[in-house]
Amino acid sequence: MLYTDKAIDHFMNPRNVGEICNADGVGTIGSEECGDMVKVWIKVDDLHLVDIKYKVFGCPAAIAVCSMMTELAMGMHVDDAYEITDAQVAQALGGLPDQKYHCSNLAASALHKAILSYVLKKPTKANDVTITVLVNNTASTGLQCEHGLSIWIEYADKRILFDTGQTDVIQKNAEHIGVDLADIDAVVLSHGHYDHTGGIPSVINSAAKATLYLHPKATEQKYSQKPGKVNVVGMSKQAKEIVQYLEDKGRIIRTELPTEVYPNLFITGPIPRNTSFEDTGGNFYTDQNCHEADELTDDQAVYFETEKGLVVLLGCAHAGVVNTLEYIIYLTGEKRLYAVIGGMHLKNASLARIEETIIALRKYNIQKLIPLHCTGQDAIEKLKHEFGDRVSTNIPGNKMKL
Repeated sequence: MLYTDKAIDHFMNPRNVGEICNADGVGTIGSEECGDMVKVWIKVDDLHLVDIKYKVFGCPAAIAVCSMMTELAMGMHVDDAYEITDAQVAQALGGLPDQKYHCSNLAASALHKAILSYVLKKPTKANDVTITVLVNNTASTGLQCEHGLSIWIEYADKRILFDTGQTDVIQKNAEHIGVDLADIDAVVLSHGHYDHTGGIPSVINSAAKATLYLHPKATEQKYSQKPGKVNVVGMSKQAKEIVQYLEDKGRIIRTELPTEVYPNLFITGPIPRNTSFEDTGGNFYTDQNCHEADELTDDQAVYFETEKGLVVLLGCAHAGVVNTLEYIIYLTGEKRLYAVIGGMHLKNASLARIEETIIALRKYNIQKLIPLHCTGQDAIEKLKHEFGDRVSTNIPGNKMKL
């Protein structure tokens, strides 16, 4: 195998080998193909990597890429360091032999895991949280309903709005309940569909200090196809203009990876699709001719830990309820699920999918299961039959203390 002079230098004289005892983040990754294993430790100050150490079990290529990765990433902002790719590390070495390119080129991936572990470090669990549904498909007397979802979160001294419903119903219901939208500190969008983003004009008109969290693809064109009809289901033009206004004001945070909003309250970012039974597609497209499928990679959830376990808020769970829960368990290492609240996108699901979902949910021992919005009445009834009084359908106005 032919290695470049630079690759040989980094193999013979590796930089920054070792470990950090009080590391802010640690990441480990291995190659099943050749058995190489890399562990990376990072130290962070003011969101910059001030120290990086690694240990590697592997061939010369694995050693060389780890050494080069530390030189590239040292001193970088964690967001910029997260953008470093394995391909860029190999390129900085002048290339790697083809036989070693994929199996040994692990350094950047291990760095990503270390950064994620830093971002997701768990502070004291939340113990002062109240959830109130502002908008849902059903509502109690005196409140309005619509096909949409919005959840108000009182999180210690912070106020977070998860989705905004379809119209200005959110404002009317908030006033009736006694929720002041002017108190909003952060707005989180689960994805870019109209029934979750349509209330943005009403919300932002009131919430002068709010920061908006959304995935970059949430503002892209979105369509759905039904027999003989194509519907626009994306964010409205007015909502997009407001997003651009907030961008110009520096009040937008784009969630391309797990993101901490406030201590111990996170947004998942894009969710891996691993289950075989969850149809995460559907008749959704990014073009009006309905040729380009919309994978809905902007779908994301909110989660936080309490003393009783994880609480998960779902918008529509287009990525799949089980995929979402499994990803959050992977990110946190916490296997206790206390409450799962929100839309589960089971309204048009096959009976087989609903049954597989229930089988998967059994293992989590969820104490509070609150299906809303797009879950569908048939699926809700099956969930009630399976999980009994652990299932409830919280309607707008009802406060839930967690």
